[in-house]
Amino acid sequence: MKVGVLHAAGDLKLDEAERPSTGPDDIVIKVVAAGICGTDLHFRNRGTRFGTPMPLGHEFAGEVIDVGADVKSYKLGDRVAYNSNNSPADMGRGGECGGFSDYVILRGVDAHPQSLCMIPDSVSYDHAALVEPLSVSEHAINRGEVEPGESVAVFGVGPIGLGIVAGLKARGIEDIIAFDLSPLRRERALAMGARLALDPRHYPVAETLSRERGMGKVWGVDLPKTDVYFEVSGGRGVLADIMAMANKRSRVIVVAMQPEPLTFDVSRLMSKETSLIGASGYPSEFPEVMAKLADGSLDAEAMITHRLPFSDFLNAFEVANDANCAAKVVITF
Repeated sequence: MKVGVLHAAGDLKLDEAERPSTGPDDIVIKVVAAGICGTDLHFRNRGTRFGTPMPLGHEFAGEVIDVGADVKSYKLGDRVAYNSNNSPADMGRGGECGGFSDYVILRGVDAHPQSLCMIPDSVSYDHAALVEPLSVSEHAINRGEVEPGESVAVFGVGPIGLGIVAGLKARGIEDIIAFDLSPLRRERALAMGARLALDPRHYPVAETLSRERGMGKVWGVDLPKTDVYFEVSGGRGVLADIMAMANKRSRVIVVAMQPEPLTFDVSRLMSKETSLIGASGYPSEFPEVMAKLADGSLDAEAMITHRLPFSDFLNAFEVANDANCAAKVVITF
């Protein structure tokens, strides 16, 4: 079988490997669809986690095709998606297997059945592979405690930012303004529910938010009105700018890794009663997101810009690495 393996920074290959065989407590999954995550691109560009060859891929879905004699949690033919944030297998991030593979083995699955989530019949494998990034987005929204009627700004509408836009729209949030440098991603943000999607180089953020929502005075200073900010870009200076423009009791949700330590005026945070909130992973949202895909309240299709076959694996990474070309790239098997 073929396995996508990172050997060193920039050295990503499709290796040959033996198909895994189950022990009494294990299952084997035939991968049907897998998404390329920003984490995969980070590893590809920076190198492996432990300095040794590492299979990649943690956003994937497939069918259980082999079940050990003692397994109780799953059966042959089950359609499943990998719940990476709640699995000790650590697939695609230093574990034995990765989702960019024809087959993966999940050992001792009855000890951690939450490693997988059953896929309802109404959810395609392609969409099930996106439950992982959508769950990251859902957790960020939960951390922000966003309510209908509130105004939101989303900075960066790659896959996680797009998921935030879609998740907000599904909850009845109407006033969503997105900022991104990529025309393609701005177009996708509009398709997923943003009211406006703008290039901050041409539409200065503070001026735009003031024009669209008005201003409020904080200690005599006019600041744009926005209830909740999501920082999903990881761009230099973006979070500092948000903290400076945030109005009284605005909530700032940090979802993206930041390129460097941030210096800001804590006295202004205190006086404006700004809430600065981190959001990482998804402790419990995975089944919730799967259910939303099943009932149609959340639609993942607009995230997907490319579906490429596993035989085109290396090119798929080049496509996914270009923000002007792609949002979400799904590999099909």
